[in-house]
Amino acid sequence: MRARGATAGGGKLVGGAAILAAGSIIAKIIGAFYRVPLTNILGAEGIGMYQLVFPVFALFTTLSTSGIPVALSRIVAEKRAEGRETKKYLVSALISLLAVSALAGILIASLSGVLARVQGNPTTASGYIVIAPAVFFVGVIAALRGWFQGEMYMVPTALSNVIEQLVKLGAGIGFAVAFADRGVVAAVRGALLGVTLSEAVAAVYLVVVYAVRSRKRPVRECLRLSRDEARGMFRVAFPFALLGVIMPLGTFLDSLIIVNALKWGGVATEAATAQYGLYSGPVASLVNAPVIAIMSLAMAVVPSVSLSRADRDLAAIITKSRMSIKLVYLVGVPAALFFVLFGRSILSVLYPALPAASVSLAANLLSVQAFGVVLVGATQIYISLLQGLDKTMWAVKSLFAALVVKVVLSLVLVRYTGILGASAASIAMSTVSLILLGVSFRRLTDIHEEKSIAKVLLAGVIMALVGITVREYVPAGVAAIAAGAAVCAVAYIWLTTLFGVFSEEELRSLPFGGKLARFRRAVRFWD
Repeated sequence: MRARGATAGGGKLVGGAAILAAGSIIAKIIGAFYRVPLTNILGAEGIGMYQLVFPVFALFTTLSTSGIPVALSRIVAEKRAEGRETKKYLVSALISLLAVSALAGILIASLSGVLARVQGNPTTASGYIVIAPAVFFVGVIAALRGWFQGEMYMVPTALSNVIEQLVKLGAGIGFAVAFADRGVVAAVRGALLGVTLSEAVAAVYLVVVYAVRSRKRPVRECLRLSRDEARGMFRVAFPFALLGVIMPLGTFLDSLIIVNALKWGGVATEAATAQYGLYSGPVASLVNAPVIAIMSLAMAVVPSVSLSRADRDLAAIITKSRMSIKLVYLVGVPAALFFVLFGRSILSVLYPALPAASVSLAANLLSVQAFGVVLVGATQIYISLLQGLDKTMWAVKSLFAALVVKVVLSLVLVRYTGILGASAASIAMSTVSLILLGVSFRRLTDIHEEKSIAKVLLAGVIMALVGITVREYVPAGVAAIAAGAAVCAVAYIWLTTLFGVFSEEELRSLPFGGKLARFRRAVRFWD
């Protein structure tokens, strides 16, 4: 009985939210690819300008949507299950989001000069005006995605994510290239114009899909929410709004602190912007790439654990939680170590337009930030687990405490140690948040996975030693990356299987799990 439950639980976890996960993964891959040519076109200083503007846009869009999409999807799902009309919830959410989003867009445009000066680079002011209309379209997108997900119609959300990223890739790169001969500021404006266009196209797509779908379902109820219904939706939205704003707020505070702190330390504005560009552009993009896989897992965790909580199935919650935690470290540890070993080669291949000095600095930053793959990934899983257990506010408190630590450290470290201090502060935030979230989660479940994590870390260390050997004998560049990836992957898979990181039942729930289970049985070691 136990073996069957573990297998079923693991299979449901890995396969949950498949459409959304696929859309998200594809979109994130496109988004990561987008930053590579964009950085080569704009250069370090240009991508720094872009990254000064974009966090402000992200923060304002997060604030303007305020957790309503998540709340809307949850309420719509509940009302749909009761056979009730759901369109009135969409109408109410849409009106609210459009009003707030329009106001947010106007504020960004009106405060463009102030924002640019506060961030330490006044030349970015025009970028805010270009991207301001995008906030309005995000309001439309957020409302419709929330409604579609509540209706259990995931295709529009997944496709809109992909469409948004494809348009941003094509238009952003195209406009940046077209405007590049007018200078770096004009090229940055072109890239930001691509963002605005991408949001507009995604919004139009969702409106068209909704119009087609709504014709098939005539409204039989009043489209106006009662006061109690509106309050209920916003009550559900509040904790998700707080949780959703923390990461954009952290990135926004980075955009305020880092350039200014570097200037206080004696770095010129252009150089400070370029260093910030390396930190928030190429380095952050590489670190975020493995997190894509982890985030897809996190998306599946929330509904899966919520269902088990509703069924009061503690055994299933424990099984799914253990699988999630193990998978995070299984993906994150080798990715982090690979970046440390081959980061310089990866950066050189991906960003040939960057000067050698910029590549060297980016490689140093990556060596520090690489460990964020594990820390951020584990943090996201714990957040998702707490959400699934209806303890979102616990996650909020932990992340806010960690954010305070990051802000304090950034102000001190960046000024006195340079841009590497920003990476150190980021790792400190991730460490604090992981500790606090882990303690909170353990209070609920008393799950201990230290032994499994130790096995993964040992496998990672041995893999790293193998990687160092490859790096010594294979020339830097594509050859080193390919050889290192192949040898390290084989060594790591063999070692984690040998050490028995997963039980036989857990292995069978994974792709090729049957073969791995048979191999583990043949070499039995460290059980």
